[in-house]
Amino acid sequence: MKRHFYYLFYFFLLHLCSFQSKGETETDALLNWKSSLYNPFSLTSWSQPNSTKHCSWYGIICDSTNSIIELNLPNIGLNGTIDKLNFGALPDLTHLNFSGNQLLYGSIPESISNLSYLVSLDLSGNGLTGSIPRSLGDLTRLEHLNLGMNGFTGTIPVEIGNLVNLIELNLMYNYFTGSIPEAIGKLTHLNVLHLGSNNLTGRIPSELADLSFLKVLNLSTNSLLVPIPSYIANFSQLESLDLSGLNLRGQMKDLFIGSNGSLSWNFSSLPNMQYLFIRDNFLNGSLPSFFCNLDSLIALDLSRNQLSDELPQCWWDIKSLQMMILESNNFSGEIPISRGHMPPLLSIHLGNNSLVGGFPSALKNCHDLVVLDLGKNRLFGEIPEWLGYSFPSLKILSLRSNMFNGTIPALKSLAKLQLMDFSSNNFTGSIPQSIGNLTSMTVQQTWSKLDSSKFTYMESISITWKGNELSFQQNLALINGIDLSSNSLIGKIPSELTGLFGLLFLNLSKNHLTNTIPGNIGDLQELEFLDLSNNVLSGRIPPSIASITSLSFLNLSNNNLSGEIPMGSQMQTLDNPQIYAGNDGLCGFPLAKACETDDSTIQGSTTDLDNDSDKEEIVWLFGFVMLGFIFGFWTLLGILFLKKDWRSWYLDNIDRMQEKLLDALKSSSSMGKSSSMINEELDSSSQFSHQFSYTRAPDWGSRSSTTTN
Repeated sequence: MKRHFYYLFYFFLLHLCSFQSKGETETDALLNWKSSLYNPFSLTSWSQPNSTKHCSWYGIICDSTNSIIELNLPNIGLNGTIDKLNFGALPDLTHLNFSGNQLLYGSIPESISNLSYLVSLDLSGNGLTGSIPRSLGDLTRLEHLNLGMNGFTGTIPVEIGNLVNLIELNLMYNYFTGSIPEAIGKLTHLNVLHLGSNNLTGRIPSELADLSFLKVLNLSTNSLLVPIPSYIANFSQLESLDLSGLNLRGQMKDLFIGSNGSLSWNFSSLPNMQYLFIRDNFLNGSLPSFFCNLDSLIALDLSRNQLSDELPQCWWDIKSLQMMILESNNFSGEIPISRGHMPPLLSIHLGNNSLVGGFPSALKNCHDLVVLDLGKNRLFGEIPEWLGYSFPSLKILSLRSNMFNGTIPALKSLAKLQLMDFSSNNFTGSIPQSIGNLTSMTVQQTWSKLDSSKFTYMESISITWKGNELSFQQNLALINGIDLSSNSLIGKIPSELTGLFGLLFLNLSKNHLTNTIPGNIGDLQELEFLDLSNNVLSGRIPPSIASITSLSFLNLSNNNLSGEIPMGSQMQTLDNPQIYAGNDGLCGFPLAKACETDDSTIQGSTTDLDNDSDKEEIVWLFGFVMLGFIFGFWTLLGILFLKKDWRSWYLDNIDRMQEKLLDALKSSSSMGKSSSMINEELDSSSQFSHQFSYTRAPDWGSRSSTTTN
């Protein structure tokens, strides 16, 4: 009995010692890994003196026994590798999140299989490379695996099929090759499968038909063989489907209609479909009207295909539609009118088609619109006045390259607008002063991305940037700009424009604008791109333009500008003479024509008179100086006339000044003048003094008679 007691006591001590060494191993492993990282400024709480309180370290969660079960270090700028981390020292870890550390590089070590209790692994958004280790298939408790947005290569290992508890698998935005493993069909609990943006080839395996619980399926931007299997229609819980960039060809309806003419995709079996993306393919033909029956549809993107004909008349009947992306197709005809109900649209992209008719009246009640792109169509007529007050949330408005005419309506309630592109139309009249109401253009705004965990769509827009047409997507939030080029606008550039301090680009070229460039154009300190070419602008280039240190593109050619080109550190970098071509009155760098030099103070005092307001200020200043002189002169004269004591004191001082002057003239005889000449000068001075006395005070009594003796 005593022996059994000793055995029990021995095993208790052994367990206690192993538990203590285990705790030390965890902290040592983390500290050793920290020491391998470059400047781990976010891990200051990880320190040896604080090792007994490792459960309070940043990013660490422990269980009741002080064993580390979660290590969460997303988006903190980790710089180094993960193969220096001893995973064997963290056997109880259930959650590991190193996502969003773009400087985390290297490969996933085989030793990651030691994390046998791991439920969630997120290494997305890093710089990891190499192939996925086969040992990853040993983590059979995994439910969430996210390796997206890295640089992984090689094939997807078949061992991934061992992760039978997976609910989410994300391998997007890598460089995986080969085919989709049939073993993925074993992951019958999958809700989310992201395989998009890789280099996968071959057919879509039929084994995927067993993934009956799928809610999100993304196969986009691969080289998979088509057709798309019809069993996808059996995924009754499917909410998001992305088949973009798969080189799909043929008519759109053939994707969904079988050879017998019936729907091979029964959309009534997909009542939860919310996000459908089939962009960047080669699909043609008309748009099937059964899309209108997708009552749960929130976002539809069929852009950059070859779809044609008119939009279905039922198009506005999709009750939940928020995003409609149909740009870059061959749609024709008029935009359908509303039949009473309008969906809660936030984003409409109909640009780069062949649509005709006037500005669509159906949009008047879309008060929540954030993006409206109707550019590059054949729309015509005047812009309705309600455009200026119907869209208080609008951030992007593109009507470029149409045939709209008339005046630009008053922009009364577009305070959130960040991008306004009305270029290449037939607008007339002046630029409305209400353009100053675009208050979002005074600062840089954050972009509210229309996004969710179910899809990865980001808004995009094409604009003419520094002479080239570019598409902005991820950096769209940074774009504040106005393009009114290639119209028939007249009048002066409104001063309200220079109050939009957040503008990055301003293009008013190819119009008939007159008068001068606003003198405070230099207030637009964020401006990178300024094009005022091909107008009728006159006067000098404002010196303030040289203070725009961010300016990298400038075009003032073909106007009537004159004077010297302003100098400045940033202006020196804009050394292409074509910037100023067609302005015969301009001179100075970088033109070969030098400016005429004039050192007179008059020229120096007038170089800043760049507009009418400056000249008016000088006129007023001159007037005030003259009034002051006249008032002071007559005040002094009146006092001398009325005050006898002051008059005597004043004339006594004049006499003393005269005597000093005579003494100075006498002493100058040694400098070569004859005494007769000096006497003549003295006589002349004396006569002048007498004349002054008689002239200024002919009736002042005894004082006058004294000066005439």
